[in-house]
Amino acid sequence: MTLTERIATLLTKAVKEEKRLSQVELANRIGIAPASVNKWFSGGAPAIDKLPLLCEILGISPNELFGYEPEGIPREAVELYTAFEKHPQYHDCITKLLDMILADIETDR
Repeated sequence: MTLTERIATLLTKAVKEEKRLSQVELANRIGIAPASVNKWFSGGAPAIDKLPLLCEILGISPNELFGYEPEGIPREAVELYTAFEKHPQYHDCITKLLDMILADIETDR
Protein backbone atom coordinates (compact mmCIF):
# COMPACT_ATOMS: atom_id res chain seq x y z
CA MET A 1 0.00 0.00 0.00
CA THR A 2 1.41 3.42 -0.94
CA LEU A 3 1.59 6.34 1.45
CA THR A 4 -1.25 8.18 -0.29
CA GLU A 5 -3.43 5.04 -0.16
CA ARG A 6 -2.63 4.62 3.54
CA ILE A 7 -3.53 8.26 4.22
CA ALA A 8 -6.81 7.89 2.32
CA THR A 9 -7.63 4.73 4.29
CA LEU A 10 -6.84 6.36 7.66
CA LEU A 11 -8.85 9.46 6.77
CA THR A 12 -11.80 7.39 5.61
CA LYS A 13 -11.76 5.56 8.91
CA ALA A 14 -11.51 8.75 11.02
CA VAL A 15 -13.83 10.96 8.99
CA LYS A 16 -16.38 8.68 7.38
CA GLU A 17 -16.52 5.49 9.44
CA GLU A 18 -15.84 6.64 12.99
CA LYS A 19 -17.11 10.18 12.35
CA ARG A 20 -14.61 11.58 14.85
CA LEU A 21 -14.23 14.74 12.80
CA SER A 22 -15.31 16.26 9.51
CA GLN A 23 -13.10 17.18 6.58
CA VAL A 24 -13.64 20.86 7.43
CA GLU A 25 -12.63 20.30 11.09
CA LEU A 26 -9.55 18.40 9.99
CA ALA A 27 -8.60 21.16 7.55
CA ASN A 28 -9.09 23.83 10.22
CA ARG A 29 -6.94 21.96 12.74
CA ILE A 30 -4.15 21.53 10.19
CA GLY A 31 -4.50 25.08 8.86
CA ILE A 32 -5.26 24.26 5.26
CA ALA A 33 -8.21 24.56 2.88
CA PRO A 34 -10.90 21.84 3.06
CA ALA A 35 -10.33 21.20 -0.66
CA SER A 36 -6.79 20.05 0.18
CA VAL A 37 -8.12 17.46 2.63
CA ASN A 38 -10.64 16.35 0.01
CA LYS A 39 -7.77 15.71 -2.43
CA TRP A 40 -6.13 13.39 0.10
CA PHE A 41 -9.13 11.06 -0.16
CA SER A 42 -8.53 10.62 -3.88
CA GLY A 43 -4.79 9.99 -3.76
CA GLY A 44 -3.32 13.44 -3.29
CA ALA A 45 -0.43 13.73 -0.87
CA PRO A 46 -0.20 16.23 1.98
CA ALA A 47 2.80 18.48 2.29
CA ILE A 48 5.50 16.79 4.34
CA ASP A 49 5.36 19.49 7.02
CA LYS A 50 1.70 18.59 7.67
CA LEU A 51 2.38 14.90 8.38
CA PRO A 52 3.32 15.23 12.10
CA LEU A 53 0.16 17.21 12.84
CA LEU A 54 -1.93 14.78 10.77
CA CYS A 55 -0.51 11.88 12.81
CA GLU A 56 -1.28 13.70 16.05
CA ILE A 57 -4.86 14.45 15.01
CA LEU A 58 -5.46 10.87 13.84
CA GLY A 59 -3.84 9.48 16.99
CA ILE A 60 -1.22 7.45 15.15
CA SER A 61 2.54 7.36 15.04
CA PRO A 62 4.54 8.34 11.96
CA ASN A 63 5.64 4.69 11.79
CA GLU A 64 2.01 3.63 11.50
CA LEU A 65 1.37 6.26 8.85
CA PHE A 66 4.28 5.02 6.76
CA GLY A 67 3.52 1.36 7.45
CA TYR A 68 6.92 0.85 9.06
CA GLU A 69 7.38 -1.86 11.65
CA PRO A 70 10.80 -1.76 13.33
CA GLU A 71 12.62 -5.08 13.19
CA GLY A 72 13.14 -6.82 16.48
CA ILE A 73 10.65 -4.68 18.40
CA PRO A 74 7.44 -6.52 19.23
CA ARG A 75 4.29 -4.84 17.92
CA GLU A 76 2.89 -4.85 21.46
CA ALA A 77 5.84 -2.75 22.65
CA VAL A 78 5.26 -0.23 19.86
CA GLU A 79 1.54 -0.06 20.71
CA LEU A 80 2.30 0.46 24.41
CA TYR A 81 4.78 3.21 23.60
CA THR A 82 2.27 4.89 21.30
CA ALA A 83 -0.35 4.78 24.06
CA PHE A 84 2.23 6.19 26.50
CA GLU A 85 2.96 9.10 24.14
CA LYS A 86 -0.75 9.94 23.87
CA HIS A 87 -1.00 10.60 27.61
CA PRO A 88 1.77 13.02 28.63
CA GLN A 89 -0.03 13.72 31.91
CA TYR A 90 0.99 10.22 33.07
CA HIS A 91 4.63 10.30 31.89
CA ASP A 92 6.14 11.10 35.30
CA CYS A 93 4.10 8.45 37.10
CA ILE A 94 4.80 5.74 34.51
CA THR A 95 8.50 6.62 34.35
CA LYS A 96 8.78 6.33 38.15
CA LEU A 97 6.97 3.00 38.08
CA LEU A 98 9.26 1.65 35.37
CA ASP A 99 12.34 2.85 37.28
CA MET A 100 11.10 0.99 40.36
CA ILE A 101 10.52 -2.19 38.34
CA LEU A 102 13.97 -1.98 36.74
CA ALA A 103 15.60 -1.39 40.15
CA ASP A 104 13.76 -4.43 41.49
CA ILE A 105 14.97 -6.54 38.56
CA GLU A 106 18.54 -5.37 39.12
CA THR A 107 18.29 -6.27 42.83
CA ASP A 108 17.12 -9.80 41.98
CA ARG A 109 20.14 -10.43 39.72
